[in-house]
Amino acid sequence: MRSAFVAAGLVAWVACVDHGPGPQPKKIDPSYVAAHLLTGPPAGELAALDVSLGGKVVYLGNTVDKPAVAPGQVVRVTHYWRVIQPVGAGFRVFALVRGAPNTADFMNLPATDMEIAHGPATWQAGELVEDIQDITLRPDWRSATATLHVGLIATGEHGIGDRMAAFGLHTQDRAVIARVIDVDLSKAPPPPGTVHIPRALGPITVDGIASEPAWAIAAVSPELATAEGSADPVGKAIAKLTWDDQFLYVFVSITDSDVVSEYKKHDEPLWKQDCVELFLDADGNRRGYVELQVNPNNATFDSWFATTRAQPGDVSWDSGMQAAVKLRGTTEPGDTDQGWDVELAIPWQAVRGRDEAMAVRLPPQVGDRWRLNVVRVDVKTGDKNPQASSWNRISSADFHALDRMLTAVFADSSGSIIPAVQAAGSGAGSASPPAAASPPGGGSAGSAK
Repeated sequence: MRSAFVAAGLVAWVACVDHGPGPQPKKIDPSYVAAHLLTGPPAGELAALDVSLGGKVVYLGNTVDKPAVAPGQVVRVTHYWRVIQPVGAGFRVFALVRGAPNTADFMNLPATDMEIAHGPATWQAGELVEDIQDITLRPDWRSATATLHVGLIATGEHGIGDRMAAFGLHTQDRAVIARVIDVDLSKAPPPPGTVHIPRALGPITVDGIASEPAWAIAAVSPELATAEGSADPVGKAIAKLTWDDQFLYVFVSITDSDVVSEYKKHDEPLWKQDCVELFLDADGNRRGYVELQVNPNNATFDSWFATTRAQPGDVSWDSGMQAAVKLRGTTEPGDTDQGWDVELAIPWQAVRGRDEAMAVRLPPQVGDRWRLNVVRVDVKTGDKNPQASSWNRISSADFHALDRMLTAVFADSSGSIIPAVQAAGSGAGSASPPAAASPPGGGSAGSAK
């Protein structure tokens, strides 16, 4: 009986297996193909290479849409192929990107729309094929250049010997060295736990709205992360950071259906109910830092910790910060609210607290590194235990957590963290066709919390 039952169960299970067609290839409209089979010379400033592949196809060259690309960004390369005689079945286009030798910078690129719809097997003599390729450079790319190699390879194969021969200038390993693209590493995405703070493009009025164009390029957090050991706060919060010669600016927008705070005076214990906290360790030595707080009543709190929180903070110290709040609802318990926004301007001198000798440049310069964190405290009506979330994740046991602060790097308004003088001397150029004589890419292809 048991064997029969198992067998029956197996049969039933097998019968549930999906025998459908599986993933389907991307469908390209025929009009797209027609639009990219050219009848005249390519438009734009073509980097002419004129490399013959097997005597059947000539890779004419390509254009790019930008002089340089930052890691994580997209660069568009448009290739041009002249068909001398049909390639025939059995070959496909390949494209790969290499960084500096002996690095992990490498990308094997997927087929383009033109290669899917009108690949080499369908090429006819006399055709001029325009092939648009959007390349998203890996966010963790670390080389100063990205060298694009293209060619034809036998379908299903991967070796250098399986490629259609490409010889002469601008070739390597039977492939065309199509383009050397400059990589702007100064605008690379910051690693986890680091934020690049762009300089404001113009003046900011502290009104709790953050509507100025300067906020459009500010550093933006993901949704603040719930602290370890804490229940989720009500709603969500995001934070923004920017700066100029006078202030560090902070904006926090919070959705909250239960905004609660009874505190309305300066230096009251705001942390016991809804508030936003900012911790700043400007010299990053984990000793001597400031704590700033604002609540939805626009009451403020500031404290200077001369060492760590093991010693009481100095609440008599005043930061001189400016604050404005836009409250969507009330701070009374038990009603239904929408949330609140807070905008802060912290004068640079405040980051030193009472330590006038703190080794930090004020205002900061592009490339300077500080340590900071933004924390949201939330208390539900009738609950005495606050929940917390933060830009860089903390634990509910210690909101100050100097070892869990973000590394904040000051950037210019373009997002670059390289000082202007250093950038000018780096000799950065523009995306360029490869140099024939020396092809790159050697080798094969006091508060409570």
